[in-house]
Amino acid sequence: MLDYKQFCPVAKAAEVFGERWTPMIVRELCFGPKTFGDLLRANPLISRTVLAQRLKELSRAGVAHVAGKPRGKGHIYTLTEAGQDFRPIIDLLGSWGQRWGQGMVGPDDMDSSLLVWGMRRQIDPQQIPEQGLVLRFDFRGIPKGNGSPRRFWMLLGRDDIEICLKDPNRPTDVVVDADLGSFTKVWLGYAGLSEAIEHGRIYLNGNLRAVATARRLLKLVDKPTFRTFVHSPFVTPATPRARSRSGDNRRKQRSGTRTEMSAVGQG
Repeated sequence: MLDYKQFCPVAKAAEVFGERWTPMIVRELCFGPKTFGDLLRANPLISRTVLAQRLKELSRAGVAHVAGKPRGKGHIYTLTEAGQDFRPIIDLLGSWGQRWGQGMVGPDDMDSSLLVWGMRRQIDPQQIPEQGLVLRFDFRGIPKGNGSPRRFWMLLGRDDIEICLKDPNRPTDVVVDADLGSFTKVWLGYAGLSEAIEHGRIYLNGNLRAVATARRLLKLVDKPTFRTFVHSPFVTPATPRARSRSGDNRRKQRSGTRTEMSAVGQG
């Protein structure tokens, strides 16, 4: 842990918060309880050793609480009262990045896994249709040497939102065909959806109602907008699951023509 050897309260707070990866870990815990695996998925470049070390430091500082899983091995990590007081700092960092950091986002920052998991945690389960919704993401324009997966399935239900890397053998409601960089910027609010559609960077395949629902759940809007990425008005599942399901037979997509997102009104 950092040690500025100053009694200044700013120095003491920075000793806890200023280590590399610590803000990213606290950011994830702001969304609710997380397992060690959840934190690894949200920060794929961190090593298991460094993550374990940071969690121990946060626990010793009284910022994170560690408890055993109700079932099986492993632990659940949550923010303590002291940890919750870091929320405004995370929120301000996000606001600063939203306003001033747009020009810092480059090709090397693109990561389809982070994008999909980021979208997942921003979805309000109460807005998901009772029958659920299945989205498939087909990303193109992934930079060479970038190991990001090109295809994901997102199975949305009110009790759980599941991410799959292989066909889960369920009918797909909407297929998102998008350039990774363009879709990332639209989802972040840096760019408008209409322009991306006009240039053929983003399309949807599905019936109009499903497309409109997907737009609403993913918060895709036609014009650039300022977004908040920390304070969610809803509670997400404590331990999201990521499965890689296999299937011999590819499912048939539900009826519906390839529909540009611009052809659908606001969700």
